Amino acid sequence: MSHARVEEVSDSDSDPDVMDPSQFDPGQSILSPADIPSFSSSSPPNPNLGFGGPGTTSAGAGGVGGVGGLGGPGTEFLQPRFNSPRTGSAEEAATVERTRSWQCLYPVYFDANRSRADGRRVGKDQAVANPLAREIVDAVAGLGLHVVFEPGKVHPKDWSNPGRVRVLVKEGGVAKNSRVKNKHHLYTIVSEHLKAHPTTENSPMRLRVAGLPTPNKAVPPPAIPRGWKMGSILPLHSPAMSGGGVSDDFLKQMMGELSGSPAGGGSDSDAVAAGAAGGSSKKKDKKKKGKA
Repeated sequence: MSHARVEEVSDSDSDPDVMDPSQFDPGQSILSPADIPSFSSSSPPNPNLGFGGPGTTSAGAGGVGGVGGLGGPGTEFLQPRFNSPRTGSAEEAATVERTRSWQCLYPVYFDANRSRADGRRVGKDQAVANPLAREIVDAVAGLGLHVVFEPGKVHPKDWSNPGRVRVLVKEGGVAKNSRVKNKHHLYTIVSEHLKAHPTTENSPMRLRVAGLPTPNKAVPPPAIPRGWKMGSILPLHSPAMSGGGVSDDFLKQMMGELSGSPAGGGSDSDAVAAGAAGGSSKKKDKKKKGKA
């Protein structure tokens, strides 16, 4: 069972309880962990990350690096590595532990395609289409606050749009900067930036993940199954972008897990399909025998 994280509550706090993603149990998710790309911080710096500003740096072999030009004290970037073992340096682990209580920002918080129950945390008038974590980094860049960008983190209600931004808004109950009073004020600031800078089909190209081939042009939108809530513009390392959208194998696995079968070969969905085919052939045989 998931555990809700207790956050500060004010009279204007109308957000529904949202489970702490750090406590998310992949074993209880409909999405198999195998379908979420693995990331580590052991890769060398990628010069094409798209973090603007002279002197911009990214995480090196140590896993954590100050990103110049992205705000006052600096923005730390936990360099992911696509399709690699989930290992990280001791320095990265220390950073994760140090920032555990910081305010989290996920794209789903600002997604106009989501309801409050689906993860949205701002009003409908403040939400935008296709929010991306990389754009949220830009929104908080100049606030003079400590920021950590984790491109590989996934919100449990928004598996297709990876990326998390942590911001140190308060320490010991005291605001770190008079420009940001509390988390709701931070949401407003981010919303205003996202509305002023709409996501385009070229936006995902601003974040290049080490180990992931970089396309020469904007990638086509993912194939979104009917009834699914997914953005039409997603990060290049999104699991939904593999093969141009949600694959047939992935959908079969989802069907298999819904029916209680383990992921992998010989899912119930395959058995159902085979059974249906077998049933139809048996009916045909009976008809033939009747005619004979």
